[in-house]
Amino acid sequence: MKQMTVDGHFGPEISFYVCAPCQSFWFEIFKALQLAPSATLQLMKFIGENSSQPRPTMAEILRCPDCGSTLKLTHDWQRNTKFNYWRCEREHGQFISFLDFLREKDFIHPISREQIAELKKTMQTVNCSNCGAPIDLNKDSACRSCDSPICMLDMAQPQRLIEQLQHAGDKPKWMQDPTQALNMSKVMLISSSPSDYYHSGFGAEWHEDASVHGLVEAGLKAVTRWLSK
Repeated sequence: MKQMTVDGHFGPEISFYVCAPCQSFWFEIFKALQLAPSATLQLMKFIGENSSQPRPTMAEILRCPDCGSTLKLTHDWQRNTKFNYWRCEREHGQFISFLDFLREKDFIHPISREQIAELKKTMQTVNCSNCGAPIDLNKDSACRSCDSPICMLDMAQPQRLIEQLQHAGDKPKWMQDPTQALNMSKVMLISSSPSDYYHSGFGAEWHEDASVHGLVEAGLKAVTRWLSK
């Protein structure tokens, strides 16, 4: 794993470890709660750039990098969205996948029956963002392989973070112009419905990414293109 340092919410920078091939983070205890809005956007961009490659099979037993004890699989909820992570019972930290990190931050939501019906107008199958298996939209609203519901990235969340940055006058080092990004977000990120994605400025690219990689990954790539501009 490689060390990564980002802005902290209360001033001091936050350091943690990332494994891009495994698409996972290791945070020391409470560090994930101390991320500044600009840091969360930076991690979204990083995830979008590193979430399309096949992940290696996870080891059956994961160990704490500090004490070597076995990490305990833990199930939690963010509103109505489940997420998982592995924690050190000696409270050294937690190991969490990119997707579960986004679920914990309330960026990924299951889509409604109405949204599934809307999605079927432009595509018939999508890949599960959790395991990669195909989901037939004409038959299923969840993955038959891992039981995960069909989910999308909530594009309103990055917009709210940008608004927080503008209100606070905070200019992240990696983002040249938060005001310009806010103006782009108001044009592109009106809501989280499939049609808004499809008819946005990145609609054609989103549709192709959604067909190949999945709905969450397509949203991440759209955010990455948006933030890169």
